[in-house]
Amino acid sequence: MLNSYRPRPGPRQVRSYNRPVLEDRVILKQNDLFMVSDLAGDVPSAAEGGLGLYRSDTRFLSRYELRLNGRRPILLNQGVDRAYVATFQLTNPELVSHVGHIPRQSLSVRRTRFVHDGVHERIGIQNCNPFPVEFELELRLEADFLDIFQVRGFRPPHDLGRPEPPTTTQAGLRFGYRGADGLHRTTNVIFHPVPTLVEGGTASMPVHLAAYGHRDPRGSSDTLILLVSVLPRLRDEEAQEAGFLFDDALGALERTYQRWNSSCTRFTTDNELLDGGLVWRNLEDLRVLCDERPTGLFPTAGLPWYAVPFGRDALITSIQTLALNPELAVGTLRFLAQHQGQREDPYRAEEPGKILHEMRFGELARLGLIPHTPFYGSIDATPLFLVALVELVRWTGDTELLAELRPHVHRALEWIDRYGDRDQDGFVEYGAATGAPQPPLLDGRRRHRSLRQAVVVNQGWKDSADSLVEAVGERWAAAPLPAALVEVQGYVYHGKAGLAAILRRLGQLDQAERLEQEAERLRARFEEAYWMPGERFYAQALDRDKKQVPSISSNPGHCLWSGIAAPQRAAAVAERLTSDEMFSGWGVRTLSARALNYNPMSYHNGSVWPHDNSIIAAGMRRYGHRERAALVASSVLEACLRFNDRRIPELFCGFSRDRRFQAGPGEYLVSCSPQAWGAGALFHFLQVLLGIEVDALEGRLRIDPVETPLFRRLRVEGMRVGGELVSFTVECGEGARVVLDRRPAGFRHLELPP
Repeated sequence: MLNSYRPRPGPRQVRSYNRPVLEDRVILKQNDLFMVSDLAGDVPSAAEGGLGLYRSDTRFLSRYELRLNGRRPILLNQGVDRAYVATFQLTNPELVSHVGHIPRQSLSVRRTRFVHDGVHERIGIQNCNPFPVEFELELRLEADFLDIFQVRGFRPPHDLGRPEPPTTTQAGLRFGYRGADGLHRTTNVIFHPVPTLVEGGTASMPVHLAAYGHRDPRGSSDTLILLVSVLPRLRDEEAQEAGFLFDDALGALERTYQRWNSSCTRFTTDNELLDGGLVWRNLEDLRVLCDERPTGLFPTAGLPWYAVPFGRDALITSIQTLALNPELAVGTLRFLAQHQGQREDPYRAEEPGKILHEMRFGELARLGLIPHTPFYGSIDATPLFLVALVELVRWTGDTELLAELRPHVHRALEWIDRYGDRDQDGFVEYGAATGAPQPPLLDGRRRHRSLRQAVVVNQGWKDSADSLVEAVGERWAAAPLPAALVEVQGYVYHGKAGLAAILRRLGQLDQAERLEQEAERLRARFEEAYWMPGERFYAQALDRDKKQVPSISSNPGHCLWSGIAAPQRAAAVAERLTSDEMFSGWGVRTLSARALNYNPMSYHNGSVWPHDNSIIAAGMRRYGHRERAALVASSVLEACLRFNDRRIPELFCGFSRDRRFQAGPGEYLVSCSPQAWGAGALFHFLQVLLGIEVDALEGRLRIDPVETPLFRRLRVEGMRVGGELVSFTVECGEGARVVLDRRPAGFRHLELPP
């Protein structure tokens, strides 16, 4: 998916208190800060699974446990309606103190938590007994300040910074760490009221609660409220020790999401599950995953391990969400342009004009012990940068942004032609021929290997080591590198042809003609090199010897989206992608069910990826295959409606749909949740189903909806195209009807169904 450094997914851990799996976690995020706890809201000491509070790739809190008389409360329920706020409803086990016995399940313990410049929690305890009670409330805290790669198993070659013993402050506790990178990090814990005893990493206070519904003679009520703020700070940042205006701070945070929602297109349907589930949840998730940067909103890739900039993921997410909010694409393009490659640096795989793959901010990155400062090891981010700009300009008509980014466009084109195509065969490839030594990899199968002991293998979006293979008799082996992936050639064509069309409209004819010629030469070479006549399908790649890698995969579906495929061959590709071999009934699989290495539970060799399917569906619509596009879009969304959290996951299993017993799709064991291009896929699918095409420079808007079982009525309000707003309603029955009640005045060519 995201990261050449991602640990390969392994067997799911056995569920237990100390070995949480992804679905046993509560993850909250706001900007560059996120917290991972267990279902009760705790961060148990020495727990596996990476629980803790993180900022800038550093774990600022590695233990956070609530105890009553030393005992763990009992979980009744937890809820994360919005991914920046959570509630945990707990109760007490049986408690015994010097004043008497407190029966099990007679205290209500409620933790309300949100993240905003830190973690803020309100702990409310209510006595539901008809008699007063006394007990000890305890919070146990630790901060190990580990780099996120250390949390995931990397052992640095030498000792890093020096932790400081916790100290007591006027308002609570402070943990400190002097990093080997020269950065002083602190975790400031502020209580209100301040507990009676704060010592080491423990805060405790005696609690006396009156009988339920009463006050005792000392004025105590039946309820206790304790406010806790945990503030992770870097050098020169101050921890504000005042400001326990919990509700005011939460209200201010909620207003930022209201502003986001009001700036986005509103999609409403007559399907309550689609509206109140997928649309609302994934709209919220997209905002949660965005970081607010000086260049604008930037969608980070996914939680919990990938809440950092990824070039490929952000670009695809931005393209998917143009119909929702084009500002994501603006912020993404500006940020990536700001960090475009400047020089040749083999360790970081940096080359002039190249767009970054991944960027990290922790101690290991700052010391240069990992190459993510940023790391440039992806083959497709650079052409996708051009594609995203082309699609944004088509959607918005923003020629000022195009002019602003023109130097970066020229550098990206130069990278494609020079560094991307080292052997000058006309195709962009990655591998040994790039001249750069392979950078290190974190290998999840052996958690304590050095980063330098493994290599990056595949640099396309299918970045696992076994995603590009060739049959050797009855077995398979990795295809020899360098390799030229089929979809990457499509991205290059898409970028060059799209830029040529825009420049021609702007009167820049010489540059437009040059790019047109380059795009057409690429198209001709592509058809000759990748088409497999016997299979009536495109090869997944060309290997080191320029031989076709003949796997039947989902990759050529991206070539429909890019427009590089010949129309008659595109029809054959669309037909095969929706055959039983490739189509599970819940979506298009990443690999044919007939392949030797097919596994419906694998990461890239038979699973279903929503973002992959959204691109494929958009490509089918581009070539006029409306019903096949609707089938793909509707099937994936029907699958996602079956998932409990209503999130569109990173991926799910490719088992065939069981219509007899109505079984749901199989969940993938360690899928990121939430995940940006998963959430973005929903809005891409809606655009496909509505048949929305925009060319703001030509003043053209087309709305050509196709019927779907997902809804009979869909309302679109406030969609931004070409600097204007569009609102319309689609009614499906015997055909689809569009009622346009807010027309864009500047669009001369408005195409609606008859």
